Amino acid sequence: MTSEIVCTICATFSSSKICDFFRHINMKHRTDPQLSLHCPIDGCWKPYASFNAYKSHVYRIHMKSQRKRETSDLSCHITCAVCSMENISNIKLLISHLSSHLLNSVTVICPFDKCSCTYDKASSLRSHICRVHSPLCNKDNSVLKHEYLGISTSAFSDQAINEPTDLTEKGRPTMHTASHEQGDNFENNFIDSFALSILKIQELCYLPVSTVDTILSEINGIHELSFDALQFQIISLLTKQNVDVSVLDQIKECFYQNIFDKSVSYLKSNYLRNKYWKRQLRYVEPVRITLDKNECHKSRSFEYIPLLESLKSILSVHQVLTDVMNPLPKPKSDAMQDFSHGRYFKENALFSKSEIALQIILYFDEFEVVNTLGSKRGIHKIAAVYYTLGNIYPWHRSELKTIQLCVLCPNTILKNVGFDEVLKPLIYDLHILETVGIEILNVEQKLFGTVAFVAADNLGSHRIGGFVESFSSNVENICRFCLGTSNQIQTQYNSDQFEFRNEVNYSNHVKKAAQDTGGRAHYLGVKHDSVLNNLNYYHITRGLPPDCMHDVLQGVCRYELPLILQKLEKQKHFSRTTSFKIMKTWKYGVNKPPVPKSLNSIPSSASQMWTLVRILPLMIGEYVPIGDETYEILLILKLIVELVFAPEIQIQQIAYLDSLIKEHMEIFTEMFPEQRIIPKQHFLIHYPSHIFNYGPLHSCWCMRFESKHNYFKILSHRLGNFTNICYTLATRHQRLQAFLTTSDDDYFRVDKITSPVNVMTATLRMELQNGLLQKGIFDTNIYQTSKVFVNGVTYQPGMYVVTNLMELNEIEFSKILGIYQQSTMCHTSQDNILPFVESQISSFHHHYGAIEVDNKDKFCLYYVNELTDYYPLDEYIVDGKKFICLKHALALK
Repeated sequence: MTSEIVCTICATFSSSKICDFFRHINMKHRTDPQLSLHCPIDGCWKPYASFNAYKSHVYRIHMKSQRKRETSDLSCHITCAVCSMENISNIKLLISHLSSHLLNSVTVICPFDKCSCTYDKASSLRSHICRVHSPLCNKDNSVLKHEYLGISTSAFSDQAINEPTDLTEKGRPTMHTASHEQGDNFENNFIDSFALSILKIQELCYLPVSTVDTILSEINGIHELSFDALQFQIISLLTKQNVDVSVLDQIKECFYQNIFDKSVSYLKSNYLRNKYWKRQLRYVEPVRITLDKNECHKSRSFEYIPLLESLKSILSVHQVLTDVMNPLPKPKSDAMQDFSHGRYFKENALFSKSEIALQIILYFDEFEVVNTLGSKRGIHKIAAVYYTLGNIYPWHRSELKTIQLCVLCPNTILKNVGFDEVLKPLIYDLHILETVGIEILNVEQKLFGTVAFVAADNLGSHRIGGFVESFSSNVENICRFCLGTSNQIQTQYNSDQFEFRNEVNYSNHVKKAAQDTGGRAHYLGVKHDSVLNNLNYYHITRGLPPDCMHDVLQGVCRYELPLILQKLEKQKHFSRTTSFKIMKTWKYGVNKPPVPKSLNSIPSSASQMWTLVRILPLMIGEYVPIGDETYEILLILKLIVELVFAPEIQIQQIAYLDSLIKEHMEIFTEMFPEQRIIPKQHFLIHYPSHIFNYGPLHSCWCMRFESKHNYFKILSHRLGNFTNICYTLATRHQRLQAFLTTSDDDYFRVDKITSPVNVMTATLRMELQNGLLQKGIFDTNIYQTSKVFVNGVTYQPGMYVVTNLMELNEIEFSKILGIYQQSTMCHTSQDNILPFVESQISSFHHHYGAIEVDNKDKFCLYYVNELTDYYPLDEYIVDGKKFICLKHALALK
């Protein structure tokens, strides 16, 4: 019998039998949204992401080794399982002995392992063994069943796996039960697990309801056939044994009332499944808001997910509530890491009074659910409002599941009725949140909250803020941050030269726009008041941050890079063929930008543009002479991008960014006097003050929100039904969110290691052994892995990490040589992942905009949470030298 096996997921269940352990995992954890199993048998601790993979591992590794251990100590003699005769010397003699039993009308089961054939004639047994098991007759005794070897049933034997158990988990009985109450408990648990399985298949695989109905129907049909066959076999066998007829009737009744058929009957239709899910899960049902009929007398409506109910649902998840009740600590230095470190947060009357006040981050955008170039474009365009909680830590907030749906509305309806009508139910709920608050289970005090800011692209921000929705040169005031005119932004590059918008002048402009009879319908860029200004603690002029993804990556970089490359080509530094060849053959790693067809434009996504800006100086630097002014624009732009996207930034770095932007704009207008300053270049001028007000702009960008659109696009494509599309998408999304919140302790992303190998500590290189001792790790074995995922970031050997940041902006880089995890730790986290690194000699190469590194022959071991910067960097080879490019600027410690 093996030692107790403890569940590594809940740590509340243990058993000495693997069958009970499998049953517990199958019933309680198989449907977890982020299942992460670690094998606890014999200190294995290997991780698995699916129950089937883990079962296969146990059968292949542990059961095989167990049987080898059990048979290794056996003598050469065999014991008959029929008459218990001992000292049978070999398999051939055993077959002869069993044949003698068959002559006496005794039924014999084939003695070879994993064979269940039964015979009542000696000739039939011998024929079967000759046809099927002939090669095994000359093998050792381990090929026989355990009962022929005198081995007692172990936790890994077939008998142990199939036998019932009396173990209970937290007082809840397992498979076989003695009382009606216990049977009801198991039945309820089975139905719950079955319902979650259906929900998982339907929502994670984007299946239409009709497809799920078909799958259930077919499974039920196959199940009935298999049960009928099993029932026939059992009844036939018991009839031969002269079992009483009343017993046979009871057995038949058990087959007729099996739990699977009951589960299917409870969940056979979409209506019954929805009813069950609403009752058992954290499901917040969308509410259809009906508006007045249009001119064609057709009713108009949109879908709203009640904000207060949605907040209560998400805050009932333990991990989310933990983030909210334990705010991000303030940095020790003057660095800023999140919106809560910015000036607008500190000056907000609600946020300054309570650190745990709910920070509602709204997002508005429009997206197409059909081909944007097809004939149906615009017809099914949808306006969406999402929200997330700014209280959630930034590394958790990047997960799509934390972004909640608030409003889905056909864009045609939004254009006709405006934001005042569409956002009315949301504003009503926000007023209650500001004044009355909400009560959360296990929280003593009420939680209040308000809108922290509204993230959107420029057009969306102008629509929701009441500004003009055009950025052409014909519009005099295109900026929602200042009152600069279209002529001023062409010549003035200092943010202090412009008058900023505030609550007072915005209110005056709203009044004058309403009184304007000149036909312009706006005054200094303001068309009308925003409905969000009705809130107590929010105003548009302090709550519409810029989006660095659209402004910088898809705006400034996309506009300037082709101009820079064209001019460098005209200066004969390289040919167009050379530039295309470099872009095509360069080893980018991830987010490889597409090779452009011409230098007039560089089509790429935001992440691909980010990659290109980072490494373009390294790609073309060897062809351009040092000091070239056009090339300097690229180098300065690269520095600006690093500072703008920094997850942590200091006050002095904000001042440095301000000077870089001024210098960049001056050189750009000097080198490209024929080019106009586009609006997004002007928006860039205000970025230093925005960072001071909102904190790092990385926390305000739209990239993660836009990724949410992809779910609705895929779902609508799979469903293929656009009737009441907003209702369908909202309902399916809420079901998905209900499924993702079924696990309280694994709601956020689970850290994972890939292909761990258990190695003896004594076999490792001496520097690594010393590092383990310095960390207080005295394990005789440790896991070595090829890749690890921590907080969504991938670490693997060959990457570089920042291990120290010294004065005078000196950065210590280290190369990852291997990644290790303590073998005694069953859960993967940044507290037990240990990259073994080699320190590098580094020097900044200004012309390449990169850091040259070389080995230092100094080795060290770090925990992931001890690294100075979380982001690992790739290595690039130029002229035989190793270079790395920063992803973002680093804040000085």
